[in-house]
Amino acid sequence: MQGRLGAAFVVTITLVAALVVLGAAPPEAEAARMCPPVTLDDLFPEPSRPSPDPSPGTTTTIVQPDGPTTTTTVVTTTTTTSTETSTTTVPEETTVTTEPGGDPGSSTVPGTTPAPQPKPKPKCAPFVYTMRWPLAGEGQNVSGFGADRDGGARHHKGNDIAAPRLTPVVAVADGVVMSVTQEVGTENCCWLALRHDDGWQSYYVHLNNDRWGTDDGMGYGVRPDLVEGSEVAAGEVLGWVGDSGNAEETIDHLHFELRTPSGEAVDPRPSLNAARRRADLLDPQPFWPYADDDGLPAETLAATMLTEGLYLPCGETMVDFCPDEVAAPDLAIQIVSRLIGRTPPPVEGRYQALPSPFDPDLVAAPVLEEAMGCAPIEDCLDFGIPETELARVAAWVALDAAYTASLPHEQVLEGFPSVPLPSSEAAEERLRQDGVIEECNIPLDDERLLSRQETLLLLVSWVDGVNPEPCLLPGQRVS
Repeated sequence: MQGRLGAAFVVTITLVAALVVLGAAPPEAEAARMCPPVTLDDLFPEPSRPSPDPSPGTTTTIVQPDGPTTTTTVVTTTTTTSTETSTTTVPEETTVTTEPGGDPGSSTVPGTTPAPQPKPKPKCAPFVYTMRWPLAGEGQNVSGFGADRDGGARHHKGNDIAAPRLTPVVAVADGVVMSVTQEVGTENCCWLALRHDDGWQSYYVHLNNDRWGTDDGMGYGVRPDLVEGSEVAAGEVLGWVGDSGNAEETIDHLHFELRTPSGEAVDPRPSLNAARRRADLLDPQPFWPYADDDGLPAETLAATMLTEGLYLPCGETMVDFCPDEVAAPDLAIQIVSRLIGRTPPPVEGRYQALPSPFDPDLVAAPVLEEAMGCAPIEDCLDFGIPETELARVAAWVALDAAYTASLPHEQVLEGFPSVPLPSSEAAEERLRQDGVIEECNIPLDDERLLSRQETLLLLVSWVDGVNPEPCLLPGQRVS
């Protein structure tokens, strides 16, 4: 008898467990399903959109089943909206601010009500598009999708992400630049649109339009070398945070849009939140155009030149400046070309000198290669530019200016052969004559390769006629 009761008990427990499992499975399966992306049509469906003309309150009689009749006054509130179609022309945006210490996901729009939020759809998770966080640093969401603009005449198509000016803005996915606008000094500055490899699109608006340390509207905010058709990788720099367009009276921020392959804007907040959680953000927060902010003197100069159109990045994603890396000879060409608008002749680079124990006059090449672990040995050595070669470029600028001044105006307009680079000795002599290298300064080093920050500081100083290492007067000392 006890055996039968025990068997019945086991069967009962098994059936109950099966029912629990069967009953729990559908909600889990449903919860794993992703909702469709939220569009403006979802927030403002056509049938529920109010008429453009205000209507007075109306009285409606509601008959309750098996109950008394109730009279209710319904007041109709009118909001003007517009149906917008996809275009590469980015709409004007009105930026908002948040209260100090407020929720990063909340926003306050002066004079308007918060954007309506879509009703949660049961049994599905919010739509998330897998992408990168669009900044090389922190950012706070200060205005949501669908917020009123122009008194309700239109609605916000993206999210505004507040961040320090010149924080690098990066591509959220691999793709091709489909539109770029950077008309420096005009209202058509500065924004960019990217078509991802999977067809989706992202827009980056209100990028910087000011020169370093100013609010003059005369600077660059889109990476200067990007044009329509340029290919970019996820995480690669596209531009820098600013206040261009109609955002001049607002805080610095990035207006970010996410659009479907058909060009319809969708709410990017869930996708941004997910990307932010995955992001390996820089610490400390960058406050200048390059992410490796170390407080070096060359960084202010690099930031100044970037906002004037000279971008000097390093690395695959082009986020850093790499001040301590050895400078390639082409760096000098880039700097001078931007400073004077003319391209100097090619500069000769050098391999770094080998340590004295590895002097090739004393040690055979195979021994060197084995000791250094490289074959050929040059693969172990840095290739860059020494002071003497940099002096040739700086002296060429002065020679080129004198030669240009001697030509008839017509020949200058038509172009003319460039003067050659002087020798290292002649270049140093010329710079000493001009006072940019003084008698107290030691001779230029023909062996040591310059770093990127040294190249930038020296060359800009020499071209501007300034000695970066001035002699001290009697009684002076370095503080």
